[in-house]
Amino acid sequence: MDENRKKVTLKYLQQKKLNKERITSIGVYDSPMAAIADRVGFDLLVIGNAGPMSLFGHKDPTTVKFEEQLYMTQAVSRVAKYGLIVGHMPYLSYHLSKEDAIRNAGRLVSEGGADVVKCEGNKYTAEYIAEIVRAGIPVMGHIGMQASRRTEESGFGVKGRLAEDARKIVETADAFVEAGAFAFILEQVPCELAQFLTDRLSVPVVTLGGGRDNDGVYHISGDIVGYSAFPMPKNRGGFVDVRPLIEQGFQEYKSQVIAGKYPLEENSYHMSAEEHEKFLDMFK
Repeated sequence: MDENRKKVTLKYLQQKKLNKERITSIGVYDSPMAAIADRVGFDLLVIGNAGPMSLFGHKDPTTVKFEEQLYMTQAVSRVAKYGLIVGHMPYLSYHLSKEDAIRNAGRLVSEGGADVVKCEGNKYTAEYIAEIVRAGIPVMGHIGMQASRRTEESGFGVKGRLAEDARKIVETADAFVEAGAFAFILEQVPCELAQFLTDRLSVPVVTLGGGRDNDGVYHISGDIVGYSAFPMPKNRGGFVDVRPLIEQGFQEYKSQVIAGKYPLEENSYHMSAEEHEKFLDMFK
């Protein structure tokens, strides 16, 4: 099967939109999860800021450091062969200047191994995205609910329920497309807005918490399998919960250590009787 698979490209994603074929996308943050996701065959492997939050315990994405995103991108790119690797630009990594934007996006590609970068923002940050694109680095936009802009947006939750708020999201999308964004993640918006943008925009629109009328869906691996430092979002749904299985394994290991049953004798190493005797003679 591997011999028939090819690396996902921007042209391939665009063709999927034109053919109305579903784009599959998953958030992955470490090598084991990325290797599994790539074997399953997702189009997009996204290293979003949910990674440092769920695995490093950040309660807020504004405290995530660029280096943490870089390390996670490296972990994914070292094992993934086929999925398009999307490195996330964390808070303030591209907002201060166009030079910073190009430099940090370039590091995610040259050091992190990302194929493209992902930027949150609004119509006012589109100029920075345009600079990244002009430097030859493809940009995926992230609009709707944006974790690193939660204060500006009055917290987490669904965005665009009111007509005026929905209009602002459309304005941001238009500005991003004009700046050169090749696709979007649209998070936590009403289905009506997701369908409107999917029909309106010439680039793929992938939603997280935005219904099924779109070009594809994005979900976070930790939420899919129940592996996170924080409770699972209720409105996104999981497919399996590995936490009880992990806890069972930890409990069994602890119990066997206390009972003196682990490690097993057949898995232990021993010196030969002659070498053991020599060793003891050294300390007489």
